[in-house]
Amino acid sequence: MATASLAVDAFSSSIRNGALATAVELVEQGRAVFWTQLARFRTTLDELSAAHHTGAALAEEFKQLSSRLRNAFDRYTEDQSPQIRQATMEWDDVVSRIRMLPDFSRFLLPPLFSDLRKAADEGPVIIVNASQYSCNALIVLSDRDPVHVPIDITQTEVSDLSTKFQSLSKKFGSYDTQHKLVGILRKLWHDIVDPIVQALGASNVHPGSRIWWCPTAEFTLLPLHAAGAYEKKRDSLPHIYISSYTPTLATLVRARQQVSRDASPQYFVAIGQGNPDGGKPLKCVAPELAVVAQRLAPIVSSFTSLEDGDATVKAAVDVLNHNQWLHLACHGMPNRKQPFESSFAMRDGPLMIKDIIRSDWQNPEFAFLSACHTTVGDEKSLDESIHLAAAMQFSGFRSVIGSMWSVDDEVAQEVVSAFYGNLVDGSGRLDCTRAAMALHKAVKKLRRNNVPLEQQIVFVHIGV
Repeated sequence: MATASLAVDAFSSSIRNGALATAVELVEQGRAVFWTQLARFRTTLDELSAAHHTGAALAEEFKQLSSRLRNAFDRYTEDQSPQIRQATMEWDDVVSRIRMLPDFSRFLLPPLFSDLRKAADEGPVIIVNASQYSCNALIVLSDRDPVHVPIDITQTEVSDLSTKFQSLSKKFGSYDTQHKLVGILRKLWHDIVDPIVQALGASNVHPGSRIWWCPTAEFTLLPLHAAGAYEKKRDSLPHIYISSYTPTLATLVRARQQVSRDASPQYFVAIGQGNPDGGKPLKCVAPELAVVAQRLAPIVSSFTSLEDGDATVKAAVDVLNHNQWLHLACHGMPNRKQPFESSFAMRDGPLMIKDIIRSDWQNPEFAFLSACHTTVGDEKSLDESIHLAAAMQFSGFRSVIGSMWSVDDEVAQEVVSAFYGNLVDGSGRLDCTRAAMALHKAVKKLRRNNVPLEQQIVFVHIGV
């Protein structure tokens, strides 16, 4: 059995044996392995530090070793292998000692289903899985057992559909793509999404509710959020539920635990780079940032704008150390063969995933990535979710808007204008948990304005 398919095959096998909770635990353990390890180095240690004197000492030791390992991985060369091995052994040792303390026996162990189901506290999470043995969906609910939905499609068919869609997405903007796109969205609806929607209805998930998609393997490349019949008087998913995505359940649980403080100041930065080093100019970046400033400057505690000559790699990283809310308008540059080199185009060069994950931002809340291809990752390791939007999320941003393919910059400006008007709550403050609903409403406005279908569905919401 190929290692790459281990998690999805284990999920399928567990379902065939009726072990639905185990299926969730196993697929969770085998996906987004890099991000999971990175999250372990950044584990919050407040409870451990407060436990007793031994706990405080172990927390400090764990923190120092985690920092050493992170720095070693950042500067990795083969010559450093012995030092990394030694630091890893010491890190494993301190973790073992922490697990011997009362109430910490499961410290950094893979989460149990009882922990993972907390991801569904605000609405169901739907794991959609393609394995060589079977294709299935599991609806994870917060207050009862998961619901199994068999999907009548083979892994080969999902792979073919995904390849077909990827080819089509490169031609978006040309005249003949609309008909083919509708054909793919209809197939997604009839074969995959409609049976899930029927099961959600049977589980009393009412129309208008929020749902979270957690796709695996080739499903990660397909626009599940936009599936529908696209015929008069026939259903489409965007008319029934408000969709978000999450790469794993644990990621969503972590984001839910980072509760915003009601009275804390809100610091917002808008970064725009319309004239990047060696890149094609983007004429709508300046007007887009003007729209963001007009909407938000009167509301937030502090509004900073970084544009063109000021929007360099270092300036962008520095300004994010002091702001929890981000709007980024620029070119997105995915690298599907070397995903850690995927980047945002700044004035003096690329702001890469590597730069993002090295940063230690304080309590980030929300990022709107108004750039192309920000959810496009490694072509060979789809389940690792190594892409720009995931990098922002795993760096602590609780809620992220990203794009699945090329964005028309005039459409982006239209979405942004409608979006931020709906991100403000009743008390006049920004609320990152309103992002999915705000995007949903902005897209509805695009439909009324006859914007091409592929541009109506290009943006997706990830997180809380």
